[in-house]
Amino acid sequence: MNQAISPAEILARQARALARRRPHESSWRDAYDHVLPRHDLQASLYDATAADAAEQLAASLLAELTPPWSRWFGLAPADALAETEAGQAMAFALEGTTRILQTAFDRSNFAIEMHQAFLDLVITGTGVIMVEEAPLGEASALRFTAIPIMSAVLEEGPSGRLTTIFRETRQDMAEILRRFPFAELPDAMLSHDGGGQTYRVVEAVWPDSNGTRYAAVLDGETPMLLAQGGFAESPFIAFRWLKAPGEIYGRGPVGKALPDIRTANRVVELVLKNASIACTGIWLAEDD
Repeated sequence: MNQAISPAEILARQARALARRRPHESSWRDAYDHVLPRHDLQASLYDATAADAAEQLAASLLAELTPPWSRWFGLAPADALAETEAGQAMAFALEGTTRILQTAFDRSNFAIEMHQAFLDLVITGTGVIMVEEAPLGEASALRFTAIPIMSAVLEEGPSGRLTTIFRETRQDMAEILRRFPFAELPDAMLSHDGGGQTYRVVEAVWPDSNGTRYAAVLDGETPMLLAQGGFAESPFIAFRWLKAPGEIYGRGPVGKALPDIRTANRVVELVLKNASIACTGIWLAEDD
């Protein structure tokens, strides 16, 4: 994307990227239905082995990569400065910065949201997490949000990294005004607030020469900007389990094991049904 881009162009590019994502959606839904089903679909799940394994793997990733009970990152001067007097002074200052940053992580919702992002990674092969500045008065200066893969549309940059990310949500007017307090909305829209109406909002980040551009667009007959700006680094972090050449979205362990998961679930279902039939026959024979 160019730095100067209209809301309609942002929505058009998101739509093209969404079309490229659609072939993956059915397999993602199938994986979720067998491993982490909605409450109304849990009755059709007869074997919980895969569900337990996915949750344990996500918890293990959290414990190994970003453990909440210990420091999992550090800041240090470059090797060229490390042995110099200035480098030693810098190392001392960076150690203090690391402690402050660790405290901000510990007091934030990072562990909860990161675990959810790891669940998406295990099930679909791709995880996305967003970091924002928390409102004044919060316990931490940072606030994290795990972005469901079905709400995210991704594009690779020239380096092969997922640098262009679209996030689609539906928000009512109160949520829009709370998240985008400086948005200039038409009076007609504000006067019709209420009634449970929601609006499609697309947030986009993409790289440019100065870092990362950001824009939030309210979809409608005439798309309008809710906010725009830039960051030194993207507030979205997208990561993949593994990927095949030419693919954008990752492949996760649940997707690889899905045929076996289906088979196990079907076998248990048949065993339970046959056992129920057998028990019913025994009960009828005894009754006779």
